[in-house]
Order: sequence, then C-alpha cells, then structure tokens
Amino acid sequence: MTNNSKDWVVESGFESLADLFASQASENPAGGTSFSVYQNGNLVVDAWQGDAKPGHPWRSETISTVFSCTKGIISLVIAQLVSQGLLDLQAPVAKYWPEFAEAGKQDITVATLMQHRAGLSAPRKDLSYPELLDGHSLIEELARQAPLWAPGSAFGYHALTFGHLVSKLIQCVTGMSANDYIQKHIASPLEVDFWIGLPKSEIDRLAPLVSDGNFKSSNPANGSDQYWVEKAMTLGGALPVDPTGENGFNDPRTIAIEIAGAGGITNARALAKIYSAAVIETDGLRIADDHTLEDATKPASFGENVWHEPPPYPAWGTGFMLPNSEHFVMPGHRGFGHNGLGGQAGWASLDARVGFGYTTSYLRNDINTQKHQQDLVRELNKIISN
Repeated sequence: MTNNSKDWVVESGFESLADLFASQASENPAGGTSFSVYQNGNLVVDAWQGDAKPGHPWRSETISTVFSCTKGIISLVIAQLVSQGLLDLQAPVAKYWPEFAEAGKQDITVATLMQHRAGLSAPRKDLSYPELLDGHSLIEELARQAPLWAPGSAFGYHALTFGHLVSKLIQCVTGMSANDYIQKHIASPLEVDFWIGLPKSEIDRLAPLVSDGNFKSSNPANGSDQYWVEKAMTLGGALPVDPTGENGFNDPRTIAIEIAGAGGITNARALAKIYSAAVIETDGLRIADDHTLEDATKPASFGENVWHEPPPYPAWGTGFMLPNSEHFVMPGHRGFGHNGLGGQAGWASLDARVGFGYTTSYLRNDINTQKHQQDLVRELNKIISN
C-alpha cells in the first residue's frame, strides 16, 4: 500500500488523527482511501493512501464513487432551497411536480419524501439496465405507481429511488438537474470536485472500485421483505447486487448518468469542504442557515423499518442520517450527513463547525463496513472535546 504522507496536510493538534488513518492502510488488501477534516472553515487534515489502480498510487486529485454519501449532498441542496424560500417541506410534492399525484400520492409532502416515508423505495416493475440509462423510465415509473405502503405510516430506506425523486424535485423547482445545480451553486464556488454523472474528461482520475466479495444476493422469495430490500438496491435487475459487477459502478455508462442516490464521485477533501460550508462560511459560501439545518436534523425515521431489517437501526432526519447512540457516532454534537456503501462517509457538526470526509475504493460488506471512518470520528471527537 502506498503512503504519500509527506504531501498530507496535518495541522497542529490533529497528528493523532493522521496517525490513526495511516495505521488503517494495512487492513485494506487493495484500493485506496482519502480522509479530510475542516474545522471553522479551515482545512486541518487532508490525507490519502493506497492505490488508485494497481501500480498507480492514490493522489491528492484521485476521485472515486461514494454511493449514498450523494444523498447527503442533494439533501443540502434541498436545505438551501428551503432556506431561500423556494421550497416548502410541508407542501405536497405534487405542488412542484404535478405528475407525482398519480395513484394516491397527491398528499405526500416534500418532508415525507425526504424522510424515506413515501412508500417508493423501489419500483414495482423490474427495470432493465437500458431503462436506467435512458434517464426517464425510473422517474416515470415512480410517478405512475402506487406506494408500497401507506405514506407516512412507516419508513423504508429509498436506497436508489431517493436520488431520482429528489433530483426531479430539484429540477422542478430550479429548472436544473441536481448535478448542474451542484456545479453552479456548490462545487464551483468551493472549487471542489463533486459530480453526479462524471464528465469523460475526468475519468483518468477515477479509482476503480474493488469488492471484498461479500456482496451477494440472498435470492429472496418474490414479495418478501428481503425481496423489497434487495430491489431497492438493484431496481429489479438494472444494477447488480455487487456494485463492481456487470453494469455496475465501474461501468463508464453507469457513472456517466445522474444517479443521485448513489452515483456521486468525489474525494474526502471535497466532502469535508462541502459539509464545512453547510455549517460555517467556507471560502465565501454558506450553503444553508442553522435554523433550516436544525429543522432538517430532527429525528424523523428511526427504529424498525417497514421491511423489519435487524438492529442496530440507523436514523434519519429530513434527508440526513443522524447519530444513533453508541452504535453510530458523528463529529461533535448536532451531527448529520450520510455514509455510503462499502465504508464512505461525509459528516458535519453544527456545534463544532466541522466538515468530515472519508472515501474508499475498497468496498467492505461485513460488520466492519464503516469501522475505519467510525474510528476516525471517535478520535476526532477526542480532539475537539479538549
């Protein structure tokens, strides 16, 4: 594993954090990682290690797919639109997107949608890969179909559909795709690399994903709880269970389209800086105000979900993941953000005014999936509590 620590940024007081990150390299048999922290609008840690590709070390400019961390960023877009008065969380989605009102969905509010409570965690129809690529079949299917459960009565993780639904909402309100909005209003002002739909010009910087081999289908019975959990991840066949499989997130066609629930491509420095700008002015940008974020981070969906998945249970506010006792920690207090498949994470703290980013191209699917970033969060909390 390659370690370019001589090029890292490590401010005084954060040395133990960099040391911990460096010690984690030996636990990854392939791929690479990046890690970054901003505090009070300033970069205090920026580090990377491992290989972007076999024989090619991870560099400062290396980027990779961060899966559901993307949900946190588009949730920040929603928070910005709310803080600007352009979007009302309590209004029906159909106010902005009239076609959404079909099949009894006319009363589903924006907040219900953002809280994974809309009953649209998967399409009823099995989608094909070409239908995913065409950019309209999935969103049209979700607009047509009846919810899988009574909206608002329970929650179920909208693993992929969250991104398509929220992207469509952003488009209806702003006239821009989620990616175009992010480029204009977040990525460009902050001068960071973040795309949902990677331009061909940037593909040489991309680290291919490496699976630990544990992403496998349980071949669930049609209509069972596990069937709907798995379908939320695959759309019924459009994507593979293993994200590195055929038509998955190493395929240039997949990463070129806007999959705003899972297709964000970036690095830790960009994630940390975006989350820093969420909680404190950073390079002249403040994405949303405290009041809007405090409202968005009130617990809304927690405990056992509609598909009876086992504990420990994650918790969500309005789009953002929230800390969940000792099982899942975030930086400082009043933390929020989103993690991602295989071990990624982007977090912020309203109290500590911290932005945190961690990315990995080596994807784990076991009880230690999120261990590296969680260990780093715990060490960061020791530092900022002193």
